[in-house]
Amino acid sequence: MQHGLIIVSNRLPVSVKKVDGELEFFPSIGGLATGLAPYAKDKRNKWIGWPGLPSDDLTEKERRLIAEELQAQNCYPVFLTQKQLDDYYNGYSNSVLWPVFHDNHIGKAAENDEEKLWKAYQKVNALFAEAVLALSSAGSNIWVHDYQLFVLPALLRRERPDDKIGFFLHTPFPSIEFFSRISQAPALLAGVLGADLAGFHTESYVQNFLDAVQQYDIGVTAHKKVILADRVVRVTDFPIGIDYEKYEKARKSRAVTREYAKLKLEYQGLKVILTVDRLDPAKGLVERAKAYQTLLRENPHLRGQVVMVMLVVPSRTEIAEYKAVKEELEQVIQDTNEEFGMPPWIPIDYLYTALPFEQVTALYRRADVAFIAPFRDGMNLVAKEYLASKPGKSGALVLSRTAGAAQELKDAVMVDPNRPRTLVTGLSKALNMSPKELKKRANRMQKLLSTSTIQTWAGGFMKTLRQESRPRNVITATLTPAREKSLIADYRTAESRLLLLDYDGVLMDFKMKFQDATPNETLSKLLKRLVRDPANTVVVISGRTKKDLQHWFEGQRITLVAEHGAFWRDEHGKWHTVPVHVEKGWHDRVLPILYKYAANTPGAVVEEKEMSLVWHYRNAKPYYAQKYLVVLKRVLQPLAKKLGLQVQQGNMILEVRPDGIDKGTTAQRWLRHKPQFILAMGDDYTDEDTFRALPPHAYSIKVGRGRTAARFRIKNVSATIKLLEKLSKQ
Repeated sequence: MQHGLIIVSNRLPVSVKKVDGELEFFPSIGGLATGLAPYAKDKRNKWIGWPGLPSDDLTEKERRLIAEELQAQNCYPVFLTQKQLDDYYNGYSNSVLWPVFHDNHIGKAAENDEEKLWKAYQKVNALFAEAVLALSSAGSNIWVHDYQLFVLPALLRRERPDDKIGFFLHTPFPSIEFFSRISQAPALLAGVLGADLAGFHTESYVQNFLDAVQQYDIGVTAHKKVILADRVVRVTDFPIGIDYEKYEKARKSRAVTREYAKLKLEYQGLKVILTVDRLDPAKGLVERAKAYQTLLRENPHLRGQVVMVMLVVPSRTEIAEYKAVKEELEQVIQDTNEEFGMPPWIPIDYLYTALPFEQVTALYRRADVAFIAPFRDGMNLVAKEYLASKPGKSGALVLSRTAGAAQELKDAVMVDPNRPRTLVTGLSKALNMSPKELKKRANRMQKLLSTSTIQTWAGGFMKTLRQESRPRNVITATLTPAREKSLIADYRTAESRLLLLDYDGVLMDFKMKFQDATPNETLSKLLKRLVRDPANTVVVISGRTKKDLQHWFEGQRITLVAEHGAFWRDEHGKWHTVPVHVEKGWHDRVLPILYKYAANTPGAVVEEKEMSLVWHYRNAKPYYAQKYLVVLKRVLQPLAKKLGLQVQQGNMILEVRPDGIDKGTTAQRWLRHKPQFILAMGDDYTDEDTFRALPPHAYSIKVGRGRTAARFRIKNVSATIKLLEKLSKQ
């Protein structure tokens, strides 16, 4: 089965707000939505995140409407209460993690409540995990984003050991000196190491992460990898870029040209220094305003000749530290304008707002100098957007050495916000740089940006994630023609053969209604030919009921295994039951629960088997499936533990069956005879038990994608049938 990509981030690329009591949907702003736009448009993919409104403000009808509207754009909401947002987002994420990751101290209020905030953070990460598991199937590719979801990869790994999980951090990863200030540091590292691939912006962030893993003795660190007991986690740098073509085209657009004309008039005769930032203590806004103030004091000739435009976007206004930065910044701006201003010239043009894309791009185009000097920044895309928006390869960039972008944009004028004097000298150098020098520097940086785009960043990460990275003793290879030839040769020469074949997803494609997967004429004839060979023992080992298998294979000398090993029929047609230890009457305890949630989930159905019960949600609407699958698992888990049952999530199903029943244990019955040739084929998590039970020389084949213990892999059911056809003719 072809699996799409599951993208998980705190915010969705589509946001929702209420205007006069009505829901409104609008695109979210940010590089992530841009870089992953091609993936978001693909119907096979799903993007999971918070829609932008606290659930307290929504009725059940509004939640359903939001889910339906977002689903049309391949987005799926995780609804959070205001309390959860206060503690998980404003609290732990932005008052504990954010300041530490930007080389700062944890806020006093957050430090006092750190344990409470941590519990809220874990709980919300668990809600995201439940949503991912409900909306995907085993073998999925999952890409988790950013510091709000640090523990999510480990939660997913626990439930889905064979999924491909990637994690990317969009902030810096701090040195151990700062990271160790977080009480939950080991748990955060363990959370990320649930992924197969952990990505960071720069090599220095990668090294900081590896240093932390080594410090807390969580795994063995090597070059860009962490070796755990059962697998290897790749840790590498993927510098994020921008949509270069978008900015290059925008600067020539009619809307931007119109805004640019206004700015030319407004700042006529002035050199423009531009800062564009969110309000944040890590951005060094106050320090930049003070540096500009010093520049004017030391260079009286600049008065009336230069203006600094400070575009500050409101952010996290509920957090005390952010309020304090705003107050201090506005005081410095006021003092500067009062000390140096002379009508009509205002030294600092302060814009505390979010501007439309066209106006920001026009500002980039008009500015002579971009002054980007944060104390710490994961990358800082403003520096890159500025350069991409400049025509004629012009524009001076003053950039902090402590921004991730400094690793790439080496032709910028470098400054250090921790050494205030460098900010003043850097500004002066940029303002006085010759046109020839400006053009040479801008040309080199623009060439880099035009090739290292956000699209190449996303593509590079996904390509690396999809590459097999397996434990050293397990290698899964594609069944190439050469390997197939060897398999057929071994089959031909063997005097005794065992064929263990799963049914759904291996011999027959999945059907929208599970009752419709009747074997077709081609399959029936194929199996009859295989069974006719006296050297062959053919075992169809399935999760299907005795009734289904008996009906489909009546009169054929095929060994049948029903309900994953609870029952088996020998070649003479006699059924046997595998003894299990389970509390009597468990069906009666579990069945009403399954039917209750099937009734609440349009499209979901319950399948009753003798030894298991299955809740199918393949045809259910994602909103209801996600909502009630989560609740159903929570309700069933404690009951299952009490009754001696296991609750397993498979391919759009939730199955409840007694402990001790699995395909691997059942396969041992025929493996005891030591057949010379063994072929096992499966596609689902239940087949992994079979693969692990086989001797090393067996031909174990995974059908479809997903991590596996099988030796070989083929694409789909069609490939399975073609292989078996070749064997049947030997």
